[in-house]
Formats: sequence, C-alpha cells, structure tokens
Amino acid sequence: MADTQNPTVNSQITDAVTQTNVTVVGEAPAQSMAMVYQSMAHATSLLMQNSVMAQGGMQQINSAVVASACQRIMTLPSQKTAAPQPPQVSLNLGGTGNQTPPQGGNTQGNTQGNGEPPLGGSPPPGSRSTTPPAGDAMSADKKRSVILKAANEVAKVASLASEASNDYNETQEMAEDLLATADPNNPQSLEEAKSASATAHDAARCAKIAAQASQRADVLYAQIFDTTNGESPSLDTVKSLFKQLTSQTSKAEKARDKVKEYKNQVNNLSGLDI
Repeated sequence: MADTQNPTVNSQITDAVTQTNVTVVGEAPAQSMAMVYQSMAHATSLLMQNSVMAQGGMQQINSAVVASACQRIMTLPSQKTAAPQPPQVSLNLGGTGNQTPPQGGNTQGNTQGNGEPPLGGSPPPGSRSTTPPAGDAMSADKKRSVILKAANEVAKVASLASEASNDYNETQEMAEDLLATADPNNPQSLEEAKSASATAHDAARCAKIAAQASQRADVLYAQIFDTTNGESPSLDTVKSLFKQLTSQTSKAEKARDKVKEYKNQVNNLSGLDI
C-alpha cells in the first residue's frame, strides 16, 4: 500500500528535469553567438559583393567616357573646313558691251538696262532676304571653343565620379575591417561595426549618384557636339544644354563631398589615421 503520509518524487525524475534545465542554459550562449557570427558573415559578404559591382561599373563608365571624349575631340571641325564661305554674287548686267555699276552715292531707284537694281542699291520692296541674322550664326572658332569647353566639363564630371568611387571603396574596406575585428562580447564594438556598415551603404548611394551624373554628362556632351556642328546651330539650345551639363558637374561634386564625409566618419570609428 502506497505511503500517503510522506509523498516523495522519484530522484530519477528530478535529475532529468535538472539536467534539461542545465542543458538549455548551457547551450543558450553558444546559439546566440552563432547567430551573431552568421549575421556578421552575411553582412560582410554583401559589402564585398557591392564593392565589386560598384568598382566594375565605374571602370566601365570611365572607359566609355574617355573613349567618347577622345573620339569627339578628334572629329572637331578644322579651321579650313568649318570656315564660312563668302556669298556668291551673280552679276547679271543687261545690254551689250562693258557696263560699270555706279560707285557709291544714293542709287535707290536706279535700274540697269534689264530692269534689275544696280549693285549696292536697295532691294526692291517686298523682297525677302535669305541671309540668317548675325546673332544666330556661329563662327568656326566659337564652335571649337564651345565643344572644347563641354569636353573639359565632361572630363571634370568623370574625375569627380572616379574620386567618389575610390573614396567609397576605402570606406567599405574600413567598414569590413571593423566587422571582422568586432568583439562579440563588447556591445560598443558591435555598435560601431553596425554604424560603419550603414555609413558605407550611404557612401555607396552617393557614389552611384556621381556615376549617374557622369553618364548624363556624356549624353549632354553628345547633344552639344551634334547641335554645334549642325547646319544652323541655335545658340539658345547650346546654352540650355551647357547649363544642364554644369548642373551635372555640381551634382557630382556634391556627391563626392558627401562620400568624403562618410569616409571620415568611418575613419573616426576605426581609429585609423588616413
């Protein structure tokens, strides 16, 4: 008959419960640290992948910009071929024998033997002049100056984009070093590594903006080149395109400066003297 006065629990049961609790408590730190290391490894792999893609894209952009600029500079119109030709005047002198047009003086109203106005006289009323206004014409020197100025602006944008890309690569390398050397047992170290990773992501975004500005500048340069070398280039159109080109330069410069700022922030976190 069971003893109901002093109920007891089997020692095997208590040992099993105790060992289970000890196992859970003992495995918890290891599982937590494994999750931390796995998250850090994943973040590091993403940073390396983004760095490779950004660097490869910038190399392709720089090669395309340099090749396009060289090609267009080499195809600039020369002084001889682009110089405007003087208008051809056809002398239609009526009658026979030698006739000399009147020299100077007011010849309005005088006509030659065939009814045409003399040279130097005023055109007949209602006639239309086919000569374009002087303000719309561009000399060969002006065309060359505009194209060279645009080429220099494109080269400046490409240089800013390349500088932003290089600063971003350095920022990302410092962020990766912080992630690799972070102490899992030190909350401050982990927080600095996370902050550096987020800052490197912002630097990548700004470097991308600079690269897009370089691409847009190359397109605008092509439009300026084609418009300037057209038969009747419009000064207003060229000025508008050049204004857009300078705006891309300003955009690339701001993005470059922002990347430098992010680089300095990560540098302060890493404690390196760059």
